Amino acid sequence: MKKIWTLVLLSSLLSGCSILSELTALSKCEFSFHSAQDPVVAGIDVMRVQSFSDLTLMDGQRVASQLLQKRLPFGITANIEVRNPGITKAALNHIEWIAFIDDVQISSGKIEQRVEILPNGGTAIVPVRIESDLFEYLEGDSPRTMLNFALNLVDAGGQPTRLSLKIKPSVVVGSTMLPYHDYFTISKEYRSGN
Repeated sequence: MKKIWTLVLLSSLLSGCSILSELTALSKCEFSFHSAQDPVVAGIDVMRVQSFSDLTLMDGQRVASQLLQKRLPFGITANIEVRNPGITKAALNHIEWIAFIDDVQISSGKIEQRVEILPNGGTAIVPVRIESDLFEYLEGDSPRTMLNFALNLVDAGGQPTRLSLKIKPSVVVGSTMLPYHDYFTISKEYRSGN
C-alpha cells in the first residue's frame, strides 16, 4: 500500500512539474495574427466584395434593412499563431480576449480549449471568432461609411483599418487556473491592395 501512495505522489509531482514547465515555455511563446477568415457583414460574405459595385440588389436591401433596424452585424475569425521558440513543449487551456477595430472595443470573450505548442519553432493556430454589432460603434456615420469600415477588414475598402486583440492565456494546474501575468496586444492592419 505504501508503494502505491509513493507512486501516486511521485506521479502527481512529475505531472505538476510538467505543467509548470509548459507554463514557463508559454511565457516564451510568440503570438501573432496568422490570417482572418469568414468575414460577414449583415449576412453578406465580404470575401466576394471588392467594391460597392460588387454588392447585388439583394445585398443592398439586406444592408439597408439592418441599418433601418439600427444594426450592422459583423463577424470574422481571427486566426492567432502561437510559435514556441523554446526547447520545452508549451501549452495553454484558456484564452481571454478583447477585440478592437481602430482602437474601439467591439467584442470580448474567452476560449476554453487545450492547445499544445511543440518546441523548437513549433506552431499552433488558435481561431478566435469575433461577433459584433458595428452600428453601436459607428452610429451617426453614413451607411456607406459603416460598410466601408467593415470592408476594410478584408482589403475591400479604401482606407486602412486595424484589427487588434488583447489576449491573456492561462494554463490549468490541477483545479487552479494560472493566467499569464497580463494582457498583451497583437494587431493587423488591413488596407486595400495589401
